[in-house]
Amino acid sequence: MIMSNHYIIERAIGADLNALLALNACANPHPWREAHVKDALDNRHNWVIRDTQTDDLVAWLTASKVFDQTELELVLTHPDKRRLGLAERLVSQWLHWARTQSCVEALLEVRASNLSAIGLYQKLAFDQVGLRKNYYPLAEGGKEAAVLMTRPLSGSTHTDNGA
Repeated sequence: MIMSNHYIIERAIGADLNALLALNACANPHPWREAHVKDALDNRHNWVIRDTQTDDLVAWLTASKVFDQTELELVLTHPDKRRLGLAERLVSQWLHWARTQSCVEALLEVRASNLSAIGLYQKLAFDQVGLRKNYYPLAEGGKEAAVLMTRPLSGSTHTDNGA
């Protein structure tokens, strides 16, 4: 657990399902179905940030691990809590965990239009390695590209905040 201000990072547990569904509904422009959220909670590695003053979950990260790679599946921050560094704390926690699991590479994909997330990932030493054209559906119709990013974990000289 990492504590800072009145926010705490902890592992998500089954009892967090309803709070994760609510966070997903308000913070995700393309919310996951309940079955997908439940599957992530049951079968992936999950961390949440809880506001200790209100006991609300204000951010969530879910990631998978396959052999020596880990992939960021989703990171969400409540709209009222954005620009506080919460997503950065969660990503740093995930990267720290991945090193303890002997992962050598972290992977993610992000909507090409999500410039703030791309900036965060670049700050944390992720590099763009590809582009999937017409990958994510747009609410107004059509599709946008997914930016593929990766970052080595073994032998890295980059240190993550809070890791």
